[in-house]
This record gives sequence, C-alpha cells and structure tokens, in this order.
Amino acid sequence: MQKLHDLLTLDVDDPRLLAYRRKKWQRSAEFHEWLQQDALTGLDMDRALQLYRASGGRKTALFKTNEIDELRDGVDFLLYDNIKLEGRFDECAAPEGAYFLAGAGKEFSSYLLCLTDPGLFAVWNAPAERLLKQAGLLPDTIKRGPMGIRYLDVLDAMNRLRGRTGLRDFREIDELAYQATQKK
Repeated sequence: MQKLHDLLTLDVDDPRLLAYRRKKWQRSAEFHEWLQQDALTGLDMDRALQLYRASGGRKTALFKTNEIDELRDGVDFLLYDNIKLEGRFDECAAPEGAYFLAGAGKEFSSYLLCLTDPGLFAVWNAPAERLLKQAGLLPDTIKRGPMGIRYLDVLDAMNRLRGRTGLRDFREIDELAYQATQKK
C-alpha cells in the first residue's frame, strides 16, 4: 500500500518535474487564449508548432505538412463543435478521422482539451496509461474500440485517480504520470 501511496504522491520539488512543468504547462494561460474560438483564425503554424511541442509531439516535420486551415478547422471541431465529445475526439485523434492531423493523435487532441478545461479533460499519453496500470485503473478497453469511446474510458479512470490523489486538476495528474515514469 505504501508503494501505491508513493506512486500517487506528487513531489512538487523534483527538478525533473519542474523542467517538465515549464515545458508543458507554464504557458497554459497563453495557450488557452490562443485556443479561444474567436482567436483560432489567428492561429498560425508557429503557434500550432508551439502547442504541438508542448503536448509532447515529436514528429514535427510530419506535423508541419498539415495545412494551417485544416489545422484550425480540426482544432475548432475538437473544441467547439456540438456533437458528443467521443465523436469529436474520434474524428481528430483516430488516423481514419476526418480531422486527423499528420504527426498528431490522441496526445495532441487530449492536450488541447486539457488546456481549455483542465478540470474536465485529461491528457491521454503513454505515461498516463502506465500510471493507470500501476494504480490498477487501466481500462481493459484501452486498445480496442473507437478512439473517442476509449478516451471516455480513460477520462473515467483518470477521474477516479484524481479522487484518490486529491489533486485539483488534470494538469497535476499529467505531472504525476510523468513523475511516476521517472521513478526507478
């Protein structure tokens, strides 16, 4: 039980975590402004690349092949269309989705959602999956079914994890997931 407690306790003074926080979350307020619906028309490739890199994206050359209008349309659809979240997420994060962006996927889409409402939307990436597995909360549907439904399952598990930790939002849960992958 102590091992699980240690796993679910965020060490806010860890130097690796501080560097990660600077890279991923320090500019949250600025990025949030860029993602407002009326500001999306001003989203250029330079800003999109900053968002992409902050999300943990590593296929920058591939991501740059996206047309800026398609990128804006995809972000607008993901964040502001009135269809259900699972449908929007599926269209943006699944490779066969109508708004899928080259070089991006569930990590980028979930990061954008988390930036817009970190109390509601979690980041779905490899560290998040490892943390959920270590905590015994990884959904058995994680590798099958529509991407949007899988994201809802991940959100449910992340909410239960957040309840166990007492952390206030999903940015902190993302930091916890990162930190858990750094522990030996």
